[in-house]
Amino acid sequence: MSQHHWIFGYGSLICADSRSRTGVTGEALSVEVEGLERSWNVALDTADLSVVGVRQRKGYCTGGMLFPVEEDQLPLFDAREQEYQRVELPRSSLCHLGNRPLPQGHFWVYLPPEQTSPHPIAQSYLDVILHGCLQEGEAFARHFLEFTSDWKTCLDDRQQPLYPRALNPEQQQQWLPKIDSLLARFNLR
Repeated sequence: MSQHHWIFGYGSLICADSRSRTGVTGEALSVEVEGLERSWNVALDTADLSVVGVRQRKGYCTGGMLFPVEEDQLPLFDAREQEYQRVELPRSSLCHLGNRPLPQGHFWVYLPPEQTSPHPIAQSYLDVILHGCLQEGEAFARHFLEFTSDWKTCLDDRQQPLYPRALNPEQQQQWLPKIDSLLARFNLR
């Protein structure tokens, strides 16, 4: 019998399209995880950019997507998140936002090394995250913006995306007006 594995995506892995560019996953569930704080604290080794990471912090809660993966797909996600360490989450730390019972299995999160980053955020990366959040609903996207700390300046790279899994032109046309409106309400645009 195969093991059931679930990955908690709290950044670009919130977006179904972004996940599908790495491996085969199933239907995702919106969840919150107690004891994690999300912030723009990770400096990419390959570029002078900041990306989101989570830190284990008592009293904090982070929303994201929990998605199933087969055991043979885990190495693909490990390679994608190579600067991070995959750590098992206790089932008791997860809360399904749809008030349904959680599935059975092993629950994983990718934790970055403890660090801070002075670098800007690539707008193309933030667009992917917010695209995924907005597919869950505006309240989910607002939660991401409100409960993510250490915001930095955004580098507008939409014409020449620095993020390798950026939105395609059709997605940009559909989603950028919604994303920009949301960012303006939070004084981030």
